[in-house]
Amino acid sequence: MAPTLPSSDQASDQDNWDNGRLARKRQLLIEIVLRNKLTALVVDGDTTCRVLEQLLLRSYGVQTQCVDNDRDAVALIASGVKFDLIIIDMILPVLNGLEATRQIRDMGVHCKMLGVTICSGESERQVFLAAGVDVFIEKPLDPEHLVPILRELDGQ
Repeated sequence: MAPTLPSSDQASDQDNWDNGRLARKRQLLIEIVLRNKLTALVVDGDTTCRVLEQLLLRSYGVQTQCVDNDRDAVALIASGVKFDLIIIDMILPVLNGLEATRQIRDMGVHCKMLGVTICSGESERQVFLAAGVDVFIEKPLDPEHLVPILRELDGQ
């Protein structure tokens, strides 16, 4: 006799292994409604990551500006442009994310800074936090990490 597959009413535990996590991510995506206009600067040398980070922010209504290197980010901020959030990669052309973060903080910028990188070791985290980022996460940026930050910035 051939084995039978579970019907859609009787999905196996293996089929449901991630349902709770996926449901929570869907809830995070649905629940956020910003009350205030937020602005963000994305500093990422990788075009794909930069575009995805920008699209994610814009999907929540965050006005977003992007640059592909740290020198342009520092120059933009030095020109007086203000942001509620700066997302900066650790590995960037020209200086690097650490030095750019230090320079931005040295200009008196106190906005929330989120450091992102593909290198997620404890030493990288400590170095980036010491440079001045408020939060450190491993790429890719996702709603699970971003939404609580946006809520905080929005006063929710």
